[in-house]
Amino acid sequence: MKKILFTLIALLFITTTAQAQLFKSRDKKAAKTEYNIGSVPVENKHVVFREKIEAPGLSSAQIMERARAWYGKRFVKPTVISAKILKEEKNTFEAKSEEYIVFTKKLFVLNRARAYYYLTINSYDGGCEFIMSRISYWHDDENPNGGIRYTAEELITDENALDGNTALKKKEGKFRTKTIDLKEELVEGLKKEINK
Repeated sequence: MKKILFTLIALLFITTTAQAQLFKSRDKKAAKTEYNIGSVPVENKHVVFREKIEAPGLSSAQIMERARAWYGKRFVKPTVISAKILKEEKNTFEAKSEEYIVFTKKLFVLNRARAYYYLTINSYDGGCEFIMSRISYWHDDENPNGGIRYTAEELITDENALDGNTALKKKEGKFRTKTIDLKEELVEGLKKEINK
């Protein structure tokens, strides 16, 4: 009797564990809404993220001053590898940046890629437009063979990163999610600085 009871408990445990693993793998494979179809916009065959940031009551000059202050705080080492201001005008600010996006960071395991992108901020009375464009990557940059270079268009578009409408491909999906996360982090940081 004890053997039968023990066997039943063991089978119940194995079945429950197997079901949990099955649901976990399904959840992992399915793209979250923020990474799903349509979350990477393409303009003229190039990936371009655009966001409007509202700042009621602020002039274009005030917004640009705060945007420059945010840039000065955010785009410094060790957060970024390099950053360079390309254009500074009254209502426009353009820079290029290089920083790491980290896929896995565990004891003795570090999987990351260098992300390169251009950042443009166009201010106007009451808000600004954030633009992240010309995105590219250098994966496995420490490899003696030089690693692999990709463009965002090769990896993170709906056509290249999604398997069907809901599942992310393994390699392309990790670049897609980390790029969207980076864009969201930048937008939120800028929004917070402008509306403080």
